[in-house]
Amino acid sequence: MPRAEISGFDRTRIVALFQAGFSNHRIAMDLGIPRSLVIRTIQRFQETGSVENRPRSGRPRVTDDRENRYTALFARSNIFSTSTAIRSHIQLTFRRVISTSTIRRRLRMANLRPRRPLRVPRLTRRQIAARLQWAREHQEWLLPQWRNMVFTDEVRCGLVSDDRRIRVWREPGHQQRLNLVREVVPYQGGSIMFWGGIMFNNRSPSTQIQGTMTTEIYEENVIQPLRNEFGNTFIFMDDNARPHRARRVQRALEGGQTVRFPWPANSPGMNPIENNWDTIA
Repeated sequence: MPRAEISGFDRTRIVALFQAGFSNHRIAMDLGIPRSLVIRTIQRFQETGSVENRPRSGRPRVTDDRENRYTALFARSNIFSTSTAIRSHIQLTFRRVISTSTIRRRLRMANLRPRRPLRVPRLTRRQIAARLQWAREHQEWLLPQWRNMVFTDEVRCGLVSDDRRIRVWREPGHQQRLNLVREVVPYQGGSIMFWGGIMFNNRSPSTQIQGTMTTEIYEENVIQPLRNEFGNTFIFMDDNARPHRARRVQRALEGGQTVRFPWPANSPGMNPIENNWDTIA
């Protein structure tokens, strides 16, 4: 099996970090490059004063440096393209036959990997501003305040899953770049709804919601179980859905010492319960 290769740019970065005093392990971790390649690059530089490969025999590469740079640039500009589509474009551009596996190798040399795009809700400008304002207003909160917070949410188990096979060409660590995410519309197809809540060191029982969530169902299956589990003195967070804001629900909360927590609209990713449904269920 031929040895793995890295680009000349990555070799230059390895040498620069080595000369700055970084260890081999740290360089490998920071750049996402195997430690063996880091050591080999540094040894070659110490022996020859260069990071270029030594002259070698054997079959020449199908693509040259210019074509490799263009391939990486095209993938970064067309992030949802498959390797087959990229190959077709490169073949038409440079008038030569190139295999899909060659395209994948050239993209790996450019530190590009096919990954699933991060799924994010579509936000309006007003919603973005509200989220930022909320973060600024609560950035000074201390642990005792967060300890008393109950985060709640519903989750739907879809009967028809959406297509998660789409990949995006990106470099490691760039998952949250806006141009690399894929917007989705949730709850496609039929589904079953469950509700739950979590606190600092506690959680509520998960409850299946039959039918459409109404004010009556919300009070009986959400508010009352919360009080049974956590008492009346807690800070209550919900996601601003219409049944959650009804007068009947507000009166039920005011009957104890429950404080309703302001929450920016369309902000499921800010709710820690989103990452804990497997535990709650």
